[in-house]
Amino acid sequence: MLSIVIPTSNEEVKLPKLVQNIKRVGIKDMEIIVSDGNSEDLTRQLAIANGCTVTSSSERHPSFQRNNGVKIAKGEIILFLDADTSLPDNFIQNALFKFKKRNL
Repeated sequence: MLSIVIPTSNEEVKLPKLVQNIKRVGIKDMEIIVSDGNSEDLTRQLAIANGCTVTSSSERHPSFQRNNGVKIAKGEIILFLDADTSLPDNFIQNALFKFKKRNL
């Protein structure tokens, strides 16, 4: 399983675009975890509406939020992305292929 962890803080505009981009890849054995730093906008609600698992904390620091997301991740491979990430075509598939090819 692939776990994608996205730290957020007030990302209601950017997050839905990234989540939809990730979902278009079509990987079935995948979870998207949004680790939110107590956003004051609709970030958490939009993440839930888009099928993400959400964890929240009052701590607003990407490294803390990444670690908080990893605590609930179920995947053997964890990919960290920022909410403003724009993924090139086949990025996730290529990354998974390289992990498997190298037995990482």
